[in-house]
Amino acid sequence: MMRAVTKARVPGGGDKSPIFLPGQGKAALCLHGFTGTPYEVAPLAHALGAAGFSVSAPLLAGHGQTAAALAATRWQDWLASAEAAFDSLRATAAPGPVSVAGFSMGGLLALRLARTRPGAIAALALLSVPLRLPDWRTSVLRAFARLPGFVRRSRLACLRKREGSDVTDTRVRDENPSLTEMPLAGVAELVALGDTVRREISFVTVPALVAHGERDRTVPQSASFELAGSLASATVERLWLPRSGHLLAVDVERGQVCEAVVRFFSHHGTRAPGPGTCHDGQAP
Repeated sequence: MMRAVTKARVPGGGDKSPIFLPGQGKAALCLHGFTGTPYEVAPLAHALGAAGFSVSAPLLAGHGQTAAALAATRWQDWLASAEAAFDSLRATAAPGPVSVAGFSMGGLLALRLARTRPGAIAALALLSVPLRLPDWRTSVLRAFARLPGFVRRSRLACLRKREGSDVTDTRVRDENPSLTEMPLAGVAELVALGDTVRREISFVTVPALVAHGERDRTVPQSASFELAGSLASATVERLWLPRSGHLLAVDVERGQVCEAVVRFFSHHGTRAPGPGTCHDGQAP
């Protein structure tokens, strides 16, 4: 009897290049997710560019290459990439505060930037942010992190994305150039980054838009509930997308996401943030 052979998934052919768009005084930084590339935030970057923002969407350290290259990096390396892009954008495009849009891991990095540089950030758009993973997964990863380095860096220490990208748009699923597997060493770093951000989130006072797809099978929607309720921002708006998976900025409701973020950044993007009591708004 012949057995069917399952063809291994390969990254799609979408453009994974860093993005820089010159603008007219306002500026926005767009940060992609774990195992991803700027492709994941490209529609949002171009929508912001069309609205007059100078936009940078960098390729973060270890990404856009191989699982082994990603496994060799730590969350501090990803943050250093985000900080370098932030500083370059502010120096060349806008001397005032910069708005930051972060997807998934990029959202955690955006929150870290808001904590360490509160006066330099005007507003945040936090898309599908993994503030917390399920307890059982976190326990497994913490145990994995204690294994010898040669085991953690092994090519076998990866989780394959069996169903491909977490997105309901089939064209995007085929086109997405993200890695098709997740190195466990990198996932452990993602958990460590989440731990750091969660301890500091009550100090973040920047106006924030929190968005999540109701068909997200990667990060539970409860993580975004917790995120929106933990921020100390005077303005916290929420946007739930009923037809979208994890990759909000490229999924079927990307137009609504782009419109909401452009509106939010246009309103808050030229004003320095200040502290205030938590207030929940509702994004249209």
